[in-house]
Amino acid sequence: MTDAQRLIPPYVPYRTFRNFLETLREGIPARIDRSVWGPRFSGSNGIQLMTALRVLNLVDDQGRPARELERLVQLEGEPRRAALKALLERHYAPIFGLDLERASKAQLREAFRSFGTKEAVLARCERFFVQAAQDAGVELSSFILERRRGARRTASARSRPASATPAATSRPSDQPSRDARTIAAMILEKYPAFNPQWEPGVQERWLEGITRLYEGMRAEEAASRP
Repeated sequence: MTDAQRLIPPYVPYRTFRNFLETLREGIPARIDRSVWGPRFSGSNGIQLMTALRVLNLVDDQGRPARELERLVQLEGEPRRAALKALLERHYAPIFGLDLERASKAQLREAFRSFGTKEAVLARCERFFVQAAQDAGVELSSFILERRRGARRTASARSRPASATPAATSRPSDQPSRDARTIAAMILEKYPAFNPQWEPGVQERWLEGITRLYEGMRAEEAASRP
């Protein structure tokens, strides 16, 4: 397996990635850094976004936009879908080695494992690819898409309140949770940016660390809810 194959695939929410491309229609800066994405995206999403841009070679190690990013931003309609598909084909060779119109969910998961991606983020890597592929007009099998449709139905059912509940009151435990989230955010700000040129082992340790930070922030957010 080559080092290129072992690069961690993007795992930022695809909506964040696409929305960012839309914001660049206002103008593409000479360098993409926190001052560009910070006003629009949270610290965690922004870091994941920059990781995706670097992995896809849309910016260099200093955050300078590549010509391909400029083209992707400027194109519309079918030319844009074709450019996005070509980008995916270059960076997801193991995935496009499948017959995507017939592949099962398990086959997709096995192909993603060939990147050396940790199990903790495999599902997020898959979601980014599936949504990007749909945006690019890539035909995907009903087996790959079935679980995503089921997940949406389940999430919708969970969002319906079973009955009216009294208004929530503040709890003494809320303040420690907010403090913990602030500490986590401060750590994220100092966390080094992902570098695709790192050795595979360094990439995996970086991913393990940032995944723990994200999971800790989500746990604190959940604990702070009434």
